[in-house]
This record gives sequence, structure tokens and C-alpha cells, in this order.
Amino acid sequence: MRFGYHPIGRPGLYTHIYHLGDLLIDTGQSAARQQVLAATKDLNVQQIFITHHHEDHTGNLAALRRQHACPTYASEACCHMMHAPPSLSVAQVLTWGRRPPDHALLPIADQLSTLDYHFQLIPIPGHAPDMLALYEPEREWLFSADLYINSYIGYFLPSERMATQIQSIKRILELNFKVMFCSHNPQLEHPKEKLADKLAFLESFFEQVANLHAKGYPVRQIMRRLKLRENWLVYLLSQAKLSKRNMVKSVIRDLTVTTSLDT
Repeated sequence: MRFGYHPIGRPGLYTHIYHLGDLLIDTGQSAARQQVLAATKDLNVQQIFITHHHEDHTGNLAALRRQHACPTYASEACCHMMHAPPSLSVAQVLTWGRRPPDHALLPIADQLSTLDYHFQLIPIPGHAPDMLALYEPEREWLFSADLYINSYIGYFLPSERMATQIQSIKRILELNFKVMFCSHNPQLEHPKEKLADKLAFLESFFEQVANLHAKGYPVRQIMRRLKLRENWLVYLLSQAKLSKRNMVKSVIRDLTVTTSLDT
């Protein structure tokens, strides 16, 4: 099920909620709440799983829990983060809506089952520290949350870790899957090739920034040399939370951590 919202005109961004058997994966954005509740009203939902704490995945958590009177599960880290979730920028609220705290999520690890499906829960941190993928090995399905999104990434949140994302993608590429149910951009054909393209992009970006950082260039000069230009509307409305600058800073932070561990 795909849901979009825009205060004026046609939505530019969409989220996907997946329903299998009695399981609902993620709850979508609160800005599309009426659409989500109407679309899921008559579904058999006995359990809800949240892939990570971001507002476009948890926006209708409480509303869907009430509608279906069912338990809601997430990683232990997600449960903890949802007690007091990070504040949202104007851009995030305009695009997705608000994200209230939640204290009723139940921690789950390793696996999740329905009558017909058995999922392995695989940590895929980097985009978010609490993010889990669901892997159905018998059917070769991967529910990848926000691990993919696209082969090219235009901005990062301050909390994103590029090196960790790279490791998560490598871990997932070792699995056998023929379909990748991304939360924003499902890949029904050649999913491993698409995910490998993103890996190549991130590794190339990381290497270029690392090389310039090793030569002593500061963040601003690195951005100029790599011809990285901000989307200033997104930058300003997000209060600098969504930016290419954060991508560069993520690489430098990862390099600093690695250096400190080696000394």
C-alpha cells in the first residue's frame, strides 16, 4: 500500500506499508493518517512491526494499534528511542507530519512469524541506529526499510553513519533475495544489482571525502572540490538537518572514530 501527502498539489514522496497474513509492516506518516486508516480498516491485522523510529514509519503507530487492538513490535533500540523521539524540523513535519512518543512498543529480536511467513530480523543500522530488515528466506523476500531508497543519496540526517550503512548493505547482499520491498522505492526486479549500485555510490563518496580529508581540507573545501551543492530549500526548512554537508561530516566522523580506535 502506497501513501503520499502534500499540503498543495500532488505528493512528491511516498511511503509503503506492507501487509502479509496478519502482519502489518510499518504505519506510514501521520500526514496521511486518514488514508492509512481507511486502507487498513478491513484488513486482518494481529500484529504490527516497526522497522525504525523515523516519522514516516511510526506516524500512525498509536492509531493503528487502537484500530486493530493488536500488539506492536520493534527492536529494543527503537522501543527506547520512541519514549522520547528526536525533534523534527519544519521540512519533516511538512512532508510527513508529527511523531508523538510511544510507550507501548514491545521489543523483539531475531525472528518474527505469522501463520504463513517466517522472518529473520536483521540489524541494518546506518540510516537509523535502530533499523531492522525482515528477511523471508523461503520466498527470497527482503523488507529493507530505508536501507535502499535509491542508488543515489542527496542528503543525510546528522545521525546517519555512512560507514555503518556500507557495512549493513554488504551484510544484506550476502543474502539470497529476489524482491526488495523498500519502504519508499520497491524493487521487484534485480534488487541486488540496485542495492549494489547504492553500495558503489557510498563507497566512492566515502573514498573521495577521505582522500581530501587526509590532505587537510576542511568540510567547506571538500564540498567545493566535489561540487556538492545543497538543495537550499530543503536545507533551510530542515534547519540544516537534511544536507550534503552531513554526508561529508559523517565520513569525517567515521574516520575520526577509526583513527582513535587504532591509537
